[in-house]
Amino acid sequence: MIATDENGWALGLIDALPSGSAYSLLSPEGSSQIDGARWAHQARTFFATELRLVPDKRYPTGTSPLADAFEVELAPLREGAFVASRVTGLTVPFDRAPEVRDASRKGIAAIGDAGFDVLLRRAQRLFQVSTTLPSGADPRAPLLLAAILASVLLAPIVPPDAHAVFGVKGARERLEKLGLRS
Repeated sequence: MIATDENGWALGLIDALPSGSAYSLLSPEGSSQIDGARWAHQARTFFATELRLVPDKRYPTGTSPLADAFEVELAPLREGAFVASRVTGLTVPFDRAPEVRDASRKGIAAIGDAGFDVLLRRAQRLFQVSTTLPSGADPRAPLLLAAILASVLLAPIVPPDAHAVFGVKGARERLEKLGLRS
């Protein structure tokens, strides 16, 4: 469980995760604000998934932290689709994650750029979804959350292996190959 203040903002130092232990999303937006209602709507509408931030995030003065961490509970809307799971993630300014920038370049080069090089240049904020899960969690949950976030943030996904960068369509294809249809 992430320790948070009264607004749900994570306490303590937050650094980017190593690229090999997270799905990394390259967001063109600079804000760290997390819109739990929007994430939940996107998850329900396009991924047949119930999403809940634990705890919810609030921004009473309109400001947001420079970096933040979050926990999300994912549950299927269709019985038996996947095991309900808790997934953690974080967000930091993209310029504070040089190792992820390097992995992004490699993943983009691996697919012949395909326009993702432009998205890398536009990246201002990094969102990461950890692949480390609690016991009993569905191993597909991090990729599912990355797909949901990519659809909200309009961000490409750099997978932990950095073999190839992909977007929402690529995430859906990978989830289907793993037996998870949305």
